[in-house]
Amino acid sequence: MKIDLDEVKQGDQVWHDRYGYGVVQRVQANTCDVKFNESTKVLTFTDGGYAGGLKVLWWQQPIVFTPRKGQDYSKFHDLVSVLFDNLYGGK
Repeated sequence: MKIDLDEVKQGDQVWHDRYGYGVVQRVQANTCDVKFNESTKVLTFTDGGYAGGLKVLWWQQPIVFTPRKGQDYSKFHDLVSVLFDNLYGGK
């Protein structure tokens, strides 16, 4: 079971787009069970962090950028790529 190319392990913290952070309780071949906040139930997700066919789990809260109408952001994407490589060594 992987999320965004990284192996999921019991005890890992993951971020859900609705419930926030949770802790992985169990991992099987292509699924993981995650407990969120004070919930007594776990939710099951499939390989890649999917539930109901939608991507909902990440390692951290994703960075969202909302483009505006009529603006050219093509250089922005290049800049983000360069900054990412400089900060994290292209990992």
